[in-house]
Amino acid sequence: MPFTDIFFLALYLVIGGSIPLIIRLLGRTTIQVSLPGPPGGNWFYGHLKCIIGPTGPDYQEYIFSTYGTTTQIRGVLYSKALFTIDPMVIGAVLIKDKNKFERPHDSTVMVRSIFGGQGGLLGITSDEHRAQRKLLSPGFTAKHLREHTSFHEYFQKGMTTLICLSITKELSSSSPPKEVDILKGATAATLDAVGEIGFGYSFDSFGEQRNHYSDSIQELTQSLIRIGPLIQLLPYVHQLGTPAFRRWILELAPSSAIQQLRLAVKTQNEQANNILRARQELISSGVDMSSEAGRGRDIITLLMKEQAAGSKTSIDRETLVGHMNVFIAAGHETASTAIARILDLLSRHPDIQNILRDELNRYFDQNSDEVNPEGLFELPYLDGVVREALRLYPPFTVITRVCQEDTVLPLAYPINTPSGKITSIPVKKGTVIFLNNTFYNRHKDIWGERASEFLPERWIGKKLNEITQTELRLPGVYSPMMTFGAGHYGCIGVKFAVMEIKAIVAGMVRKFNFEPATQECTWLNLGIQFPYLKADVDNSNRLPKLFLKVKEL
Repeated sequence: MPFTDIFFLALYLVIGGSIPLIIRLLGRTTIQVSLPGPPGGNWFYGHLKCIIGPTGPDYQEYIFSTYGTTTQIRGVLYSKALFTIDPMVIGAVLIKDKNKFERPHDSTVMVRSIFGGQGGLLGITSDEHRAQRKLLSPGFTAKHLREHTSFHEYFQKGMTTLICLSITKELSSSSPPKEVDILKGATAATLDAVGEIGFGYSFDSFGEQRNHYSDSIQELTQSLIRIGPLIQLLPYVHQLGTPAFRRWILELAPSSAIQQLRLAVKTQNEQANNILRARQELISSGVDMSSEAGRGRDIITLLMKEQAAGSKTSIDRETLVGHMNVFIAAGHETASTAIARILDLLSRHPDIQNILRDELNRYFDQNSDEVNPEGLFELPYLDGVVREALRLYPPFTVITRVCQEDTVLPLAYPINTPSGKITSIPVKKGTVIFLNNTFYNRHKDIWGERASEFLPERWIGKKLNEITQTELRLPGVYSPMMTFGAGHYGCIGVKFAVMEIKAIVAGMVRKFNFEPATQECTWLNLGIQFPYLKADVDNSNRLPKLFLKVKEL
């Protein structure tokens, strides 16, 4: 975003939103003990711009290597906050004392503003979240995914075939090995998967015709990236006046990124409503949906059928829109970047790539999809590759919680303070706590001396117990790691995501060999970690890309 846009947008939003912002932040209590932490920090963003900015993981590593496992940082308007990878603190916040810690109100308001309705499961808290999650959970269980009549066929045949065909087509235009943007195909495949399995809609991402819904999703993502940290001001604008007044405020905002976001949100919600109306007509007509996308077994259609049957736990249209938009945003970007990251790692570890390919070839030589449709997802080395990549490089690096009542957090690692060594931290209501996913997942006391290395073997057999301290391991929703969170706010779609990632990676590794490209890419932390060409890093209109040398086998 040009400097003038940032200046006028900040001035514009501050005039309207600064009063409630300042009142809320000045009322926050501070941490009651003196903890180690980095000096300085911006008067407005504190250290957050460094922690969650494009090179955030580097700064996070600096903090924990310099100041220890639990530190004090500065948040918005220079307020004090905790930043930690201590397993006992994380366990207390996310699991043991989960009712004492909530998602920040500002972030849930922001999610609702962007995705509509209640913002899916990301925009609600407490009892409301528990009720909605209970309603949605059956659609995300392994049992439902196994019984989904199109699931295995779509993942193991349809989707992987489409992405491989698209790469083959690109390779045919010049002599191999050619450098291909792997992220492009992965994004198309995961978007189609979320549409098909999530709510029975085909984005046809590999087709020639443009899709307004998928266009709005891509524009939404890019506009959020362009706006950057200023998006944190959105909740305060959301508190101003009536919805009509807020829309008028945003329409006048002198920022192309804000206007792109506003139009993308509008289009996204319109398209979601159109899909729901069409789906409702099919349900009401009683037509056989076995030939439709999702075959009537997708998650949203199941919810709509409950609604049509007059279920007491049914969900209204506006809430369904929020769930749809969040399914797409949270589902396809995280999975596509995970796939790109795995292929990037395999390109840099050819020995691991060859071992994985040998395992896949042995499996397909001995089995057909019809004989053992779930066998692919049980392959030990494929499982190890996926788990290890997700351990080292979680799509999100930070989870934020706000203390709801005065309490005490126990420490696995005591802290030396000016007043002596402490084994617990008293925290006041209103204290903001940032839990770091990446460096909890690389903690040497938990994962061993080779914690930062890419070692798929650590997940095979009982080797994990040999190299980790089991008493410090977190019972996450996906192995003892923080990648998909833990506790009642843990990722509901983890089984779906892992199956999706495994199917696509397996299909691509069997078909192609991957090597690092001459067009160097770097990963930037922009909410989700995205890859970009190094040559494009300073370009405000850059698009995520990951080039690899690809050779068809």
